[in-house]
Amino acid sequence: MSFTANEIAEHVGGDVVGDGSIELGGFAQADAAMPGDLTFAESKQFFGLAEQSQASAILAPAKFTSETKTIIRVKDARIAFARVLPLFFPEKQFAPGIHPSAVIAESAHVADTATIGPNCIIGESAAIGEQTVLEANCTLGDRSTLGQAARLFANVSVYSQCRIGDRVRVHAGCVIGSDGYGYVFDQDHHRKIPQVGGVVINNDVEIGANCTIDRGALGDTVIGEGTKIDNLVQIGHNVVIGKHCIIVAQNGIGGSSQIGEYSTLGGQVGVIGHIKIGPKVMIAARSTVLNNLEGGKQYMGFPAIPNFQAKRQLIAAQQLPELIKRVRELEKQLANKDKPAADDA
Repeated sequence: MSFTANEIAEHVGGDVVGDGSIELGGFAQADAAMPGDLTFAESKQFFGLAEQSQASAILAPAKFTSETKTIIRVKDARIAFARVLPLFFPEKQFAPGIHPSAVIAESAHVADTATIGPNCIIGESAAIGEQTVLEANCTLGDRSTLGQAARLFANVSVYSQCRIGDRVRVHAGCVIGSDGYGYVFDQDHHRKIPQVGGVVINNDVEIGANCTIDRGALGDTVIGEGTKIDNLVQIGHNVVIGKHCIIVAQNGIGGSSQIGEYSTLGGQVGVIGHIKIGPKVMIAARSTVLNNLEGGKQYMGFPAIPNFQAKRQLIAAQQLPELIKRVRELEKQLANKDKPAADDA
């Protein structure tokens, strides 16, 4: 499918400088673009590469002009980029229906417009909403629900008593609602504490591949609306994550911790249990959160502290070798000064 530059500009709320009737049938990075393609640039460096490419048009911020290319000017090139890509690369559409190999409990409710793929298992009293898709080998446990237009990619396991909202996307290999890590030492062994809560995943959440979200011990583990979770993230029991958070890959969030809305946790951040993190917090990659963090600030380090303080410590640490050398030299000078003068005789 192709679109004119004018049609794309209208779709993204932009303006065309150049030939608005030019047909664009693809979207590619500058070094791979061919005639008829649209490419993307948001910096001077990449705009220069785009101008030299074979692309027929460039999606770019309003400050750029070109004598050789049609420009689709937008306020925010990256947002426009995200809006344009689905035009050229639409997601696979699934026909409604239930694959013959699926096993569905009689008490379960599956909407007529839902898609149930091969080898899926739907438990007792489970419910699946309109236009929701379960790809191959997915499991939805007893009394769990999926909202409308949700999508479980292949091999996702949702345990019992989990509630997943509308337009939620859960990528391959995820486990939702596994037992929280709860044990108590009883005389000579670790006694398991039954985990009888659930998991609530609100609307418009996306969860990357191979994540695990534990069910609550009594109440629910909750993921707020619009939150985006990267691959390989572990979320412990009774964690509450606010709306529109960004949780980058390989995070580990301990049980009963709370993360405020609009917060961002960089890659490999560790949060111990029972921590409270305020809203609009940013935590740098590989930081470890051992104490509660006030909202609206940036943190980094082990343990995570305000970033300006952590940076000062890093600079001071880099100066330690020179400081040690100077101290040793001063010690030698003092030692020589304290030595008794040698006899002249």
